[in-house]
Amino acid sequence: MSAETEELQGFYDKSVAAAKSGYPEIDADRLAAFIAAQPGIEPPVTLSNFIVPQSSGASNGILLFTAEFGRSGERRREGMVARYAPGTTMIKQKSFSDEFLTLVAAYKRGLPVPEPLWLDADGSAVGYPSFVMARIEGTPPASAMYSKGPLADVSPEARKAMMLEAAGFHGRLRREAIGRDELPHLLARGSGETDIERELNWFLAEARLSSEPDDPKLEPIVEAHRWMVAHQPAVREGTLVQGDSQIANVMFRDGRLAAVLDWELAYLGHNEADLALIVFLTETMKQLDKHVDGTPTEAEYLARFEEEAGAPAEHYDFFKLFPLFKTQCILLSGRSFQPAFEQVWTYYLAHLHAELANAKRIYGD
Repeated sequence: MSAETEELQGFYDKSVAAAKSGYPEIDADRLAAFIAAQPGIEPPVTLSNFIVPQSSGASNGILLFTAEFGRSGERRREGMVARYAPGTTMIKQKSFSDEFLTLVAAYKRGLPVPEPLWLDADGSAVGYPSFVMARIEGTPPASAMYSKGPLADVSPEARKAMMLEAAGFHGRLRREAIGRDELPHLLARGSGETDIERELNWFLAEARLSSEPDDPKLEPIVEAHRWMVAHQPAVREGTLVQGDSQIANVMFRDGRLAAVLDWELAYLGHNEADLALIVFLTETMKQLDKHVDGTPTEAEYLARFEEEAGAPAEHYDFFKLFPLFKTQCILLSGRSFQPAFEQVWTYYLAHLHAELANAKRIYGD
């Protein structure tokens, strides 16, 4: 391991801690009143067992709690989760309404996602734009996915099986083909003539919202954006993509996938891009977090994705650029939250340049 990457170890833990340090606490009384006002809920509503996750959730405030309430004349106790805007947001175009509606569509299809319960889109009830969803039991995920969370203390064989199952989910999501009829709200995400252009434009806008017009760090992002738009391949019509497929957003229970969390970056596009992010993070997290054995190869990931999708991956070499381009944009968007920002920027930028050079060999300059 180089001295540079050694310096970056622990980056994910530090960035989550830095972001969370400035998050406001949600008002439990207002949250209870919000729940009590929902159809079918019979007061009184009492909340307890509050937990604020510390190992994940850099872009949202997250509160786990137990709610006691009445329904159909009976008292109930259920685990719930509130996701809320943490004041200064890392993702400037974040829409809690979009994420909630996306969860509604995915849950209706029987996908392993938390049940979305209630939305406070403008924060008028709770105090912050937010929504409440059902809590799923399992091992909490962690951004530092090898040193903490469900992948940490397992055998290499178990780790590989879990990681392949996570990749297989995105093949299943492609097969489900949840389209614009079920997700009309995502048609307003970004501008452009194609699904690819809309997504690239959304992220370029995100980077620009956090940068001065003459910021030199925009130059490689604009260059990659220009090439990707000009060389975008002809592909199938876009369907639901999670948008942030890092395995750190997966909850496992007894070694099996229990839920896929965090749909704030969901869009209409191509799931090969999310597969590419999993492949990329599988190796880079060995440098940024901890080296482990028992991780799948790219070929094994592709095989599992295609098996679940029931179709071959399309233009995977092109979509390998997506997570790298998006990472640079998000780094700019959240630079004030990032410790060692310059080192992290340089590290990921080198990967973007290398992948762009590879794509140019395949698709032309």
